[in-house]
Amino acid sequence: MIVPARNEAATIARVIETMSAMPLVDEVVVVDNGSTDDTADVARAAGGRVVTEARPGMGHAIRAGFIAARNDWVMKVDADLDRFDTSLFSRMIAARAPGVGLIKGQWQDPRDAMPMTRYLVMPALRQMFPALGGLNAPNSGIYAFDRSLIALPEIIGDYAADIDVMLRVHAAGAEVTEVDIGRLDNNPRDGAHYSAMSDTIMAFFLRQRDLQITREIVVLAETAAQVATGCLGTVASHARAGGRVSIFLDRADDAEAAALRAALEMLPTVHIESLAGVIPFRPAPTASGIRLIAPEAAVDGKPLQSALQMLADRVEAEMRQLLLMADTPDTTLKADMGVDIARGAQIKTDLLQELGVPAPDDPMREVFRVRPL
Repeated sequence: MIVPARNEAATIARVIETMSAMPLVDEVVVVDNGSTDDTADVARAAGGRVVTEARPGMGHAIRAGFIAARNDWVMKVDADLDRFDTSLFSRMIAARAPGVGLIKGQWQDPRDAMPMTRYLVMPALRQMFPALGGLNAPNSGIYAFDRSLIALPEIIGDYAADIDVMLRVHAAGAEVTEVDIGRLDNNPRDGAHYSAMSDTIMAFFLRQRDLQITREIVVLAETAAQVATGCLGTVASHARAGGRVSIFLDRADDAEAAALRAALEMLPTVHIESLAGVIPFRPAPTASGIRLIAPEAAVDGKPLQSALQMLADRVEAEMRQLLLMADTPDTTLKADMGVDIARGAQIKTDLLQELGVPAPDDPMREVFRVRPL
């Protein structure tokens, strides 16, 4: 159980006592988000485990709490729960099932028309992430999810954090669902409050849409050094944003492959295995498409050609794309596509240095040739 709290000394003890009494809750982590009152001391006295996050903002607070949690499944609630029938929260825990990664708590508020939900979040989801378009409470801040599915340190630090968690779980291939947790009598917010949130959330939606986080990347290569040279920046950037990546190597058990795994181990949406693993591979049920990447020099030879054909047979033509990459630093590639790799540049630079491979001329960009498949 994660409870972000700022100046909640008057209510935090009762929240901890109430949440601790729920079945299957074995810890309550209170994130003291820059409180100027006795929130932290009161929380400790009530049996909560206190984590301090000095940076203001819900995103920073919940990120710190999720990282500190001991269990994979965690629930996030507010520090002021007086208006809820908290006994209904157990419905979120009960809704866990194979394939489900996040359960939103949906409530009814007769005094709030939910303008953010109705006029921004729901339409944005229907247009940009249609598989989530049927949710009734997509921006609910009360939810339970499997934290092992996503890269927790990458969660955004602002108002959009709860939506970021949802989109990351979705992009990771897990189902997002919701359950009714009753009625909330809330105090209506003014227009200025919603206006500030709208700008932040819309900017976030547009950024995640442009990053195509639900489009899976599948890399086929002979060696980890080829991946490091040709596409590691693209792979790391995609995974840091929340997207799924599968890397299949002909040499998956050597020292280079071990170094590649270590470089990406903090990104749980990345999976690295032997090329033989292509045989059972299927895109995630939430995938909107698949981007295949392979070395230009090796793509026409076996075993990469067989693997590519196998993948092509499983993905509809309009949902797949093949990119050819340079497999050595001195390879001349007739590129027709460039990718900004700023978010993955440091990971690539560090691994190239470890492998003793020369750094590229442009450390912030990777280029590819698009080939029909």
